Amino acid sequence: MARPRVLLLCSPCMGHLIPFVELARRLATDHGLAATLLFASATSPPSDQYLAVAAAAPDAVDLVALPAPPPEDALPPSARERAEHAVASNVPRIRELARALAADADAPLAALVVDMIGVRARGVAAEMGVPLYMFFTSPWTTLSLLLHLPGIDAARAGEHRDAAEPIRLPGCVPIHAHELPASMLADRSSSMYAGFVSMAKAMKQVDGILVNTSREIEPAAGDGMDGLELPVHPVGPLVWTRPVGDHGCIRWLDQQPRGSVVYVSFGSGGTLTWQQTAELALGLELSQCRFIWAVKRPHQSLANGAFFGTQNGKEDTSLDFLPEGFMEMTRGLGLVTNSWAPQTAILGHPSVGCFVTHCGWNSILESVINGVPMVAWPLYAEQNTNAAMMEVQVGVAVRAKIGVDRFISKEEVASAIRRAMVGEEAKRMRKRASELRDKSVHDLSKDGGSTRALAQIADVWKCSSSRK
Repeated sequence: MARPRVLLLCSPCMGHLIPFVELARRLATDHGLAATLLFASATSPPSDQYLAVAAAAPDAVDLVALPAPPPEDALPPSARERAEHAVASNVPRIRELARALAADADAPLAALVVDMIGVRARGVAAEMGVPLYMFFTSPWTTLSLLLHLPGIDAARAGEHRDAAEPIRLPGCVPIHAHELPASMLADRSSSMYAGFVSMAKAMKQVDGILVNTSREIEPAAGDGMDGLELPVHPVGPLVWTRPVGDHGCIRWLDQQPRGSVVYVSFGSGGTLTWQQTAELALGLELSQCRFIWAVKRPHQSLANGAFFGTQNGKEDTSLDFLPEGFMEMTRGLGLVTNSWAPQTAILGHPSVGCFVTHCGWNSILESVINGVPMVAWPLYAEQNTNAAMMEVQVGVAVRAKIGVDRFISKEEVASAIRRAMVGEEAKRMRKRASELRDKSVHDLSKDGGSTRALAQIADVWKCSSSRK
């Protein structure tokens, strides 16, 4: 019996690949579809970290690595534009692979699923005669902002960064100027901004959108489409889980009291400056809380300096950027690691009481699914919007107060951690986080809303495939 195949195309973003692997796994193992995951790369060779995520896909998912753009190509300036270039350069290869898959009678091609950057390959779906779906790996709030952006762009005068009034979207937290994605803060005459608006317009040309969220996290998910008539399906929270085995971080956590540890990580892409890294260290020491810090070497100019992943064993792994005496002063109190840390397992450990995070959506969902309150420290992309939503709308985060030149002092680091760990505010957040965890677990259960939504879409793809 034929098993319809879904072709998934992921742009070279670490934060996209993680949920794409999980989506492909669920389609293959839970919903009876064959799944082929194409993952592009922006660097040659791809980073070890990026390849490790792809390799975590189960045997049921067929993996195809797409090459990085030719070395002679001039690299665009921003991470988003580099990712777009990596996808665009591979469209002929994607078309060739789609044709080969379509010729397989045992696994007829049923759908093409892309991320927001991969919408550039929409012509391939049209040529193959299959529906094009987008898997949006950020929250519904950001998706709503993008879908409304062409209208906002036409109605607004002046630069978005200078707007006094926030953007108000149905069911979403008001988005103030400083909370907008970086591409919207660029000059509206710039190519970066023009490319962002162009991408937003192209997103409306898909047949449906899967969003890595749930109505428990974002009750308005899918609402307020204002006549766009685009079906939106919350199918999350899809988080990356893989066996951890015997890891030093987990052994250390086993020795700590319940709810006593602060976990600090800025994700696969987030980086701080040397000065801010040192100040964070001093803030952790000042807080006098137990901590695990998954630290990365500072980057002086880019908050997303590790956006495309890091090369294991090819970087300076010393901790010479930490303040003198820090390791000695916090010995027994904290654990610092500059190697891969099993984040989902750490957040799921009963000793962890809060998570200092850059508010990447994957990290937020991993915190939510484990019922851990957050200290929000956004760095780039839509993370400022995510931070506002988690604090104001969802009620499971406190935002660290940002000073001059976006610098956060050691006193504010310690204060934000204490707010999340002790007192009435911490108690309220823990209660809300626990409720959200239980609802999210149910969403992903056999009878949960997200599981049912994905099953319905899988059935649509199966039916459309059988009619060919």
